[in-house]
Amino acid sequence: MLILLSFICSFNTEYQNFINSPTSDSIFVSLVRDRARIVEYKDNPVVLWFWRSKTNDSNIDTLFKYIPISRNFYLSAVLRWEALEANSFRDRISKLKLAIHFDSLSIENFLSVISLGLTGRDISLIKTAFVLPIFSDFRNQIFLLGNFCLLLLIALFSTGIVYILTKLLYYLPALSHRLDPMKHNQFKGLLGFALLLIPVLVLRNFFLAFFIYGIILVMVFNRGEKNWLRLNIILTLLLSIIIVRYNFLPFLSGNSRSYQLYQMVYMDSDVRIMPETKEEKKIIAYVLKKQGFYDEAMAVYEDLYYNQGISSVEVINNLANLYMLYDEDDRAEGLYLKLRNDKRGEPMFNMALLKFKKIEYLAAGEYMEDARKKGYVSGSKEPVDIAPGNEDLYRVIMSEKIAANQLSRNIFLLLLIVFFVVTFIPFRIQAPFYCAICDKPVCLKCAEQMAEGMCCQDCLSKLKATQSAEIESELKNSLGRQWKRAKKILAVILNIIVPGSGLVYKNRNFAGFTIIFFVCIAYAPLLLKSYFVKPAGWISLPLFPIILCIGVFILFFCYLVSFLLMGGSDAD
Repeated sequence: MLILLSFICSFNTEYQNFINSPTSDSIFVSLVRDRARIVEYKDNPVVLWFWRSKTNDSNIDTLFKYIPISRNFYLSAVLRWEALEANSFRDRISKLKLAIHFDSLSIENFLSVISLGLTGRDISLIKTAFVLPIFSDFRNQIFLLGNFCLLLLIALFSTGIVYILTKLLYYLPALSHRLDPMKHNQFKGLLGFALLLIPVLVLRNFFLAFFIYGIILVMVFNRGEKNWLRLNIILTLLLSIIIVRYNFLPFLSGNSRSYQLYQMVYMDSDVRIMPETKEEKKIIAYVLKKQGFYDEAMAVYEDLYYNQGISSVEVINNLANLYMLYDEDDRAEGLYLKLRNDKRGEPMFNMALLKFKKIEYLAAGEYMEDARKKGYVSGSKEPVDIAPGNEDLYRVIMSEKIAANQLSRNIFLLLLIVFFVVTFIPFRIQAPFYCAICDKPVCLKCAEQMAEGMCCQDCLSKLKATQSAEIESELKNSLGRQWKRAKKILAVILNIIVPGSGLVYKNRNFAGFTIIFFVCIAYAPLLLKSYFVKPAGWISLPLFPIILCIGVFILFFCYLVSFLLMGGSDAD
């Protein structure tokens, strides 16, 4: 905890300067000896956090709630860590509420509060979580968007695997029979089954099984079945390309320039990078101004505006603020006037401050009213800068180059493309014949011609043992019902294991494919959580309660709908 706290405090210059000054020792001694009371510093978050870290006095948390402070991601992370280690439910709630006070935008706070609310069955906590403005933060958007795309990708690929394996069970008798289409005994039939099971028994890799069985089944699929497989491959390819193209994963792992820029803007990070693009320069100039490097910030803004011709409202407004800071009021006023017709209200508010500075109160009032009409009101006495928005960060993340190792890790894209091409090969293997009585696949050497059509040896031997036409007719119906009953039982078993797979087995491909997809969405975060990416600096309460509740809800409806549809016809 102390290591984490020292790391956190290194990002807070004001706090670091305070603890290194004699003032901190003086205040600490006064508080310890009761010469002063901590309530006297209720408006000073630096002193409050200093006293809390020294004494671990949890009563200080109530004072923090009434201090309007800027976002502090790191202190919020410390409090979530303390909530994670807390023993009582009440202490966890107290820590999380204080963490929200420091950083209401953190998605970790949002998810932690929901998790705690589900664990403690406290609906009020869940309502509190959904009031937080988490969707406006760029990091949260990338986290949700990136992991949502990963979830869809995993669910789509898993759906393809279940689809292939279910169809393999449906076509396995025909395929194994086709391996040796001459007259054979039971041992040869079992040998065909064993050969087809090699990818599962030996390789034990679902990815390889998907390609091997897929290529085999493509040769026996009808057009409709091929189209569903092609749809699965196309969607998997598109999602894979989107994930690689938009650089979600490098940003979330904290290894990209876009993440460093985000830290500089929203987390008060002292990381310094050399800008490479115009978008990066706009963000760097804002950060330099924020850190107090006014000369460097002005140089970057002037280069953007005068040399590179960038006349965005952010560049013009922030450059004018710097001119105003250096008492170059005429240049500042000229830039503000260029933004008179812009929809943003900050430039007119800053213009009003400039007029107040020149003691032109009537004009100042007019500009202040103009800013108010544009929806901007502030009590600031200093010019207001316009911070880089999420659109700027999205442009930065789009301009980043794709790392070579990312492409090498996605070599399976090439295999998917090859597989997709193979599905268009105009070649289809069919079992030579199906028994007219039991519907089993049978080769020409094993079949016997009857009035009803080709018949397998098993059915033929049973029919020859009958003595009358009436008994023979009953036996034919019985043999047919036995085989159909066996297929129905297998479909039900498959549907119990994976809802929707029973429908695929019965050739209800549209309904089955859709239900399996949602089932995979429910299971993926539970069984394949290592494939999802948490942002750098992630600290939160366990997310299992959230994942479990959503998963159970989805699975309940998938089981319900799939079994209701099982009673329908056996084809789309």
